[in-house]
Amino acid sequence: MGSPESYDIHALKVNPQLVLDTCKERVSCGSCGKSVKFFCYYCYKPVAGLEGRFPQIRLPFKLDVVKHANELDGKSTAVHAKIVAPQDVDIITFTDTCLDGVDVQTTALLFPGPDAQDVADMDMTGIERVVVIDGTWSQAKMMMRVCPQLQRMQKVTIKPRRTRFWRFQNMDDQYLATIEAIYFLYRDSVGSSYNGEYDALMYFYKYFYEYIQSEYASQPERCFNHRHQKNYIEYDSAPLNPNVRLTKPDTVAKVNYDFDDLELGHMFGSTDPE
Repeated sequence: MGSPESYDIHALKVNPQLVLDTCKERVSCGSCGKSVKFFCYYCYKPVAGLEGRFPQIRLPFKLDVVKHANELDGKSTAVHAKIVAPQDVDIITFTDTCLDGVDVQTTALLFPGPDAQDVADMDMTGIERVVVIDGTWSQAKMMMRVCPQLQRMQKVTIKPRRTRFWRFQNMDDQYLATIEAIYFLYRDSVGSSYNGEYDALMYFYKYFYEYIQSEYASQPERCFNHRHQKNYIEYDSAPLNPNVRLTKPDTVAKVNYDFDDLELGHMFGSTDPE
């Protein structure tokens, strides 16, 4: 599919800092009582004080995120899509019968492989929903193996891009976070006429990315994961965090963003790494 392209995350037409920077502490979810910040990963609701302040969009076709039962809710970036497009996104915990009611003739599966068609080259007329698997690569293969509905769906894919993901991975930089893959699914389906209609899908992702950039650019002596992609922290361009107090090099604790398990979305634009 060619070499992965870089994309400008700063060009997204969302400014999450205006809202999210007002939320300073974790609070208890009003529905389930869990301690969360910004929104609840389990109830998919904003925390108290942020109701009605997140962007809300409609999508041209429905999205079903099928999540492996062992995938941690608080780690999944796919939840971001549910928060900003609640009417069009469903999150389903996987069982071998969870998709029995889905019409495979009008449903596509976002999944890489030689039989997957690039969504940018497709006429999406007639596609009413797309399924995305949220889990590690080994979990995804198991789900595909035991679920006949997934096997029967038309596979679609997206053009390769370089991820902006902050979690270290043992693969190359074209393994996207799940929300990045979801965003480019909708963006690429529009083609050259795209004008930011679905940028809100990246609302939280952009915030977390820029927050990490700012934290480390403000403390250049601090060590980001040395195994991450080269020059991940944009020291020359990231905005400095005025609330960060510079620390002496000999007192700096190395922060480890080392996660071995990969979201399935990382694989788009690539082939089976195994």
